[in-house]
Amino acid sequence: MIRVLYIDDESDLLEICKLFLEQSGQICVDTLTIATEAQERLKTSTYDAIISDYQMPVMDGISLLKTLRSQGDSIPFILFTGRGREEVVIEALNNGADFYIQKGGDPEAQFAELEHKIRLVVEQRRMKTELAQSQRRMADIIDFLPDATFAIDRTGTVIAWNRAMEEFTGVPKDKILGAGNYSYAHPFYRERRPILIDLIFRENPDIEKNYRHVQKKGGKIIVDIFVPTFNEGKGAYLWGIASPLYDTNDNIIGAIESIRDITDRKKIESALSESEYLYRTLFESTGTAMFILEEDTTISLVNAEFEKMSGYTKEEVEGKMLWTKLVVPDDVVWMMDYHVRRRQPGASGIPNKYEFRFVDKGNNVLDMFLSIVLLSNGKQTIVSLVDISERKRLEETIRQTTKKLNNLQTA
Repeated sequence: MIRVLYIDDESDLLEICKLFLEQSGQICVDTLTIATEAQERLKTSTYDAIISDYQMPVMDGISLLKTLRSQGDSIPFILFTGRGREEVVIEALNNGADFYIQKGGDPEAQFAELEHKIRLVVEQRRMKTELAQSQRRMADIIDFLPDATFAIDRTGTVIAWNRAMEEFTGVPKDKILGAGNYSYAHPFYRERRPILIDLIFRENPDIEKNYRHVQKKGGKIIVDIFVPTFNEGKGAYLWGIASPLYDTNDNIIGAIESIRDITDRKKIESALSESEYLYRTLFESTGTAMFILEEDTTISLVNAEFEKMSGYTKEEVEGKMLWTKLVVPDDVVWMMDYHVRRRQPGASGIPNKYEFRFVDKGNNVLDMFLSIVLLSNGKQTIVSLVDISERKRLEETIRQTTKKLNNLQTA
């Protein structure tokens, strides 16, 4: 139901107009003959539109309109009057009237036009309200995003700049909203130039070449870059993601970009890379056969010495072979018990050095001395192996020789 307040000092016209507008059952009309009473009525009743005559005693229609607009009331306003001077029309529209309709002529056609304008102005008001609410919701969502985020329209004008972006750049929202000419690039590069967000509107190899990594996923563009001019000239590694903004017809009407400072992460990655390099260098350069064992008994990494000793290649072992394949079945039972118990909370008393019988690729059984350490992640172990087969043979030879000597002495 559309509620309308109609003000006119002609009582008969008020009654006729009310009857016509309400005959559809979709419009309800309240009437007043004095414009000054409208303000009091609006304090207690809510209307979707106001229809007002121009020339009335005490207060005319345009004066009422000026008063409402000065109070911040944007209610749709239709001036419905017999005065047709051009200056009246201009004054009404300049002061915020939505439509101007001149009385006279065929009453039915005139009231039909008035009804049409009422429906039109109410629908326009509804759409403006929904648009404003939608924009406000979008602004609120953007404002509370944890990442520094901003948005632009197709002309490159900044339409959103959230709190995180204010903190990130030191640029207040009220200083940049509405600004164009690549103003959003200046806090980062100390110059106005196209950046990631501009790639949403058009491909540009000159922009893309500034980024080390560019990923494109479903309309989104993800990059990272080192910006030497950011962070008071200290420089920073930044990660960014840009996406298009669409209207209800899936037309691109703008773009939005979120940015993170990943400098600390880059430093950690660099340290990890260096640590990994040193670790692998030590792992490979040691003269001992070594491998890394996963919790599920899979061998995930072996070194060159292991390849030489076992006869297996890295490709045959890593991520494919279980350590149990390399052990004589009788030894698997007690070694598996160690494997399980070693990973239990509060585990103690499990030896980390012992001998076992190793089976190489040629099914040769080797006597092996094993040293094992559970890594800090509590899942993996690093294992080193020393072939003691020769030592065992020598020990057995000595034992047999000693036995023979003892037998000769007692003979």
